[in-house]
Amino acid sequence: MSFAEWRGVAAVLAVLFAGLPLIRSFTRRCGATPEVARKMIHVAMGLTCVTFPWIFTRPFPVWILAAMATVPLAVVRSLPVLKQGVGSALHGINRPSYGEVFFAPAVAAVFHLAHGNTLLYLIPILILTISDAAGALVGTRWGKLRYGSGEGFKTVEGSTIFLLTAFVCGTVPLLLDGNTDLPHALGIGLILGLLAMMAEGISDRGFDNLLLPLVCFFILEKLMPLGLPALAGRAVVLGLLLVLVFHGSRWSTLSGGALLGAALLGYACAVIADWRFALPPSAVFLCHVATTRKHRLIGKLNHRLDVVLSHVIACLPWVVLPEFGVISTTAALAGVSFAMAAQLANLETAIRSAIPECPATPVRSTVKGFVIAGLPGLVWLWPSFRAIAPAIALALPAIWLAALLFGFVRLKYHGHPTGLWVIKGLLALAASAPALLISHELAANLARP
Repeated sequence: MSFAEWRGVAAVLAVLFAGLPLIRSFTRRCGATPEVARKMIHVAMGLTCVTFPWIFTRPFPVWILAAMATVPLAVVRSLPVLKQGVGSALHGINRPSYGEVFFAPAVAAVFHLAHGNTLLYLIPILILTISDAAGALVGTRWGKLRYGSGEGFKTVEGSTIFLLTAFVCGTVPLLLDGNTDLPHALGIGLILGLLAMMAEGISDRGFDNLLLPLVCFFILEKLMPLGLPALAGRAVVLGLLLVLVFHGSRWSTLSGGALLGAALLGYACAVIADWRFALPPSAVFLCHVATTRKHRLIGKLNHRLDVVLSHVIACLPWVVLPEFGVISTTAALAGVSFAMAAQLANLETAIRSAIPECPATPVRSTVKGFVIAGLPGLVWLWPSFRAIAPAIALALPAIWLAALLFGFVRLKYHGHPTGLWVIKGLLALAASAPALLISHELAANLARP
């Protein structure tokens, strides 16, 4: 690195680590709560990172800075003497949080991905800095209406303030840049604010510091080139998803955070890839609703965000890989279809085992999963069915084997529930591997919608 880059790194580190004892001293004198002290550190770090496009011209120094900032913070976390002393402003809260460890790597990742585009970097970091702090403080101080999020809860009041500040953080920089007119800026700000609110609503233990900037970056990158009709269409779909979230608890065993996560996953599939990718996970959700109503499972089961995590593990790799040219869109759509078919087969195995009058069989679960969750995506590949038939022929026994293994693991597993959902997602992802047989040459012969 050049001398100027080292000088920039040293200046940023000096500001950050001088701020810890200063904020600790200030909050003690003012009698501020641990949450306020923590968010003051968060804002100080974020506003410092906002200056990076004017300090650094390439990502490497930012990655070095991230490493140099994260390692000491991890040391402070691990040593009780430091944690209760200089780190008390960060670790004064009772709940577990790893936000300070995730913060710097997430900032470096967004700076790297932005490739010099100031708006693509600045807007996600502003939302992470200002909206996250505002939502947390309002929710802590005035929040009354709670909804489940991970192992804890969030508040409607905090999420509302988060949405409003995220809208401002997205709209104002676009207008000041001068390359975006008012209607486009308002549309992008609204959609970005809603999606960021949903991402924050499903995050706990500090994972929002990692999830928020990355989600905002990828969504903003997709939204900025769109015209007004496309933005309006996405806003309408997002509004319908939010209505689904608000009313979904009446006929779903998913918690509020899990419903937000399900909606965010479906929307991400449609925006990052295309609308066909949202069909298989949507089919799984509709089947879940129908099964819940049929067997009256509300009150008997309570599913948290782990359920959505399992689906993310199974389908999101297929959604993202085409963006990097690793596989074709055709193979990815088949992969999502196979993965969601396996997920539904696994869900059917779990539900049926809890209902004595309806015993589960792997064959029944496989057929149901393939017909309900697999076909909505595979039907779009029908013009070249003969070419994709080998992949389907291998996927069916793979889905059957995944359901069989999950039924066995579920009976023997005695660890944390999250681990079981992770295993379920990994089994579904493995069952979808036959989609890799679909080559780029085949994809070139298929008509895109």
